[in-house]
Amino acid sequence: MKHALLPLVAAALLIGWVGQACAQAEKRKVMVEAPTLVEVTLYLETTGTFRAINQVDLVARVSGTLEKVNFNDGDTVRKGDVVFLIEPEPYRISLAAAEAELRQQQANLQQAVSNAARQEGLSAKQVVSLSANESAVAQRLAAEAQVEAAKTKVRSADINLSYTEVKAPFDGILSARAADLGAFINAASAPKLASLVEPDPLHVLFSADERQVIAIRRAMAERHIDLRSLGAIRVEAGLQGDATYPYSGYLDYIAPELDSASGTMTLRGVIANTHRLLSPGMFARVRVPIVTRKALTVPEAAIGNSQLGRTLQIVDAEGKVAAVKVALGEKAAGGRREVVNGVREGDRVIVKGGAGLRAREVVEVVTALD
Repeated sequence: MKHALLPLVAAALLIGWVGQACAQAEKRKVMVEAPTLVEVTLYLETTGTFRAINQVDLVARVSGTLEKVNFNDGDTVRKGDVVFLIEPEPYRISLAAAEAELRQQQANLQQAVSNAARQEGLSAKQVVSLSANESAVAQRLAAEAQVEAAKTKVRSADINLSYTEVKAPFDGILSARAADLGAFINAASAPKLASLVEPDPLHVLFSADERQVIAIRRAMAERHIDLRSLGAIRVEAGLQGDATYPYSGYLDYIAPELDSASGTMTLRGVIANTHRLLSPGMFARVRVPIVTRKALTVPEAAIGNSQLGRTLQIVDAEGKVAAVKVALGEKAAGGRREVVNGVREGDRVIVKGGAGLRAREVVEVVTALD
C-alpha cells in the first residue's frame, strides 16, 4: 500500500513545483526610479501683449513739396537715415539771407565799437561833451544786440533747413507712407508722413494680482534687488501656439499702485526679438520665476489618477505593488513634477510597465523593458 502512494506523492510534488515555476514566470516586469531631489522654480504665469519700446510718427516740421522718398514701405532704416526730403531750396535761401544780415550787423557793430572808443578818448580830453560819449556807447550796445538778433535768425534758418530732411531717430521698420512724392506738405497741421517701429527688443506688458506682486517683491528682497536693478528678474514669453517659453528678457517696470477696478498691477518686461518673429500687438504667454528651491520630483508620466486622487505606484521590499496618494507641487525641468508628500527619496516608484497592476501584486523589477 505504501508503494502504491509513492507515485501519487511524487506527482503532487511535481505539480506544485511546476505551478510555482509558472507563477514565477508570470510576474509582471516593471521599471522603477527613486524620487530625485532637484531644483524647482515657482513661476508667476499670466498673459500679456507685446508692445514696441520705441514707436514714433515721422512728421513734417516745415512746409513744402515732398521732393524725395528714399525708402520703400516696410524697409528697415538706420538711425540718422534721411527718409523724406522736403524741398530745401527756399530754406537755403532764407539761411543765406540770415547769414548776410548777420555779416551786415557785425560790420555795424565794428563801426559802433570804433566810434565809441574814439568818443571816449575825446571825452577824456574834454573835446566832446559827455552826452556825445554816452550816445556812442548806446549805439555800440544797440549794434551788439542787433548782432545777437541776427545770429538767432541764422540759427532759426539753419534749423528750418535741417527740418527739410526727415530722419529716422532710431533703427526701425517703416510703415506704409501717408504722403506721396510731389505732394505739398503743410507743416501747420503736423502731418504724419510714416510711422517708425523699433522691432528689437520689445516690451511685454502683463498684469499680476496683489498676491503675485507681493511674492515677486519678497523674492526681490531676498535677493537684494531693488527697482533700479530689475534686470536681475527674468521674464520668459511665448506665443499662443508655443509649448514652451522660447523668448526671454528681464523685468524693467512695476506699476507704483494697484488698479482698484481690476485688482491688478501692471508689470513690464523687455524681450529680445533677434529673429524678428514677434510683432507689437501680439498676444503673449508670460511667466516670471519667483523663487527656486530644492524639491523631491518624479517623472510626470508616472503620476496616475484614481479614486484616491493623484497617485503613484511603488514597489515594496517584497516586490509587492501599492498605490499611494500624493500631493503635487511645481513642474520641474525634464518632464518631472514636484511631489510635496506621499513618497520619500528611497522609494521605488514604477515609471514603466505599471498599467493594469493590482494592489499587492508581486512584480519583477528590471532595468529595461522589451
